Amino acid sequence: MTPLPSPSEEQDRLLEEASHIVKTQSLQMKRCLDSDKLMDALKHASTMLSELRTSLLSPKNYYELYMAVTDELRQLELYLVDEFQRGRKVPDLYELVQYAGNIVPRLYLLITVALVYIKTNSSLKRDLLKDLVEMCRGVQHPLRGLFLRNYLLQCTRNVLPDTPEDEGDQAEGTVRDSVDFILMNFAEMNKLWVRMQHQGHSRDKERREREREELRILVGTNLVRLSELESVTRDKYKKLVLPGILE
Repeated sequence: MTPLPSPSEEQDRLLEEASHIVKTQSLQMKRCLDSDKLMDALKHASTMLSELRTSLLSPKNYYELYMAVTDELRQLELYLVDEFQRGRKVPDLYELVQYAGNIVPRLYLLITVALVYIKTNSSLKRDLLKDLVEMCRGVQHPLRGLFLRNYLLQCTRNVLPDTPEDEGDQAEGTVRDSVDFILMNFAEMNKLWVRMQHQGHSRDKERREREREELRILVGTNLVRLSELESVTRDKYKKLVLPGILE
């Protein structure tokens, strides 16, 4: 009789299977991009991103999978930025990716495409940032939601508006918009993180709490982003940022 695999062996197998699909689909995606077949590339990207729908992986293994997937997604972003800068804009691309079958791949694609729009047309920045942080509420599974919002934070790091409120452009946004964006993302990630402790069997409580603690750094990244905003004065921090963090 074949012995049952240990939990760690089962985790290794699941990660290996998912990683294989990611490699296969990312290769197909890149081939389609090389041939300028964007719609086909988006389908492969969506299939690759569907692997992040899993709830079978431990947080550590999910992180590994997430890193592999988002690394490949960067190729799509670079291709689109290049196309847009050459003037070959794809009509309604932002609306187009909203038809991706499942909400997890859909939101990863939306964030990626929105970043391209922001980089090539900063007048869309304020509205798109607000749009994205709201739409991420569509994923309420704690682990999937945390990593999705972490991706949002990663992607927007270098495009957050950082001009004082009295100097900024209304469409591009000001530092106030960035503070609101980060505080909202922080609040939502904090809720997801807290909910992790109530998931699963009570016998796994100790292990689950240990894994949850490891993910605390993801939530804390929001505070790092706030500290990087140069236009946040001490007065603004006391009146606006601190109350939002302590809520």
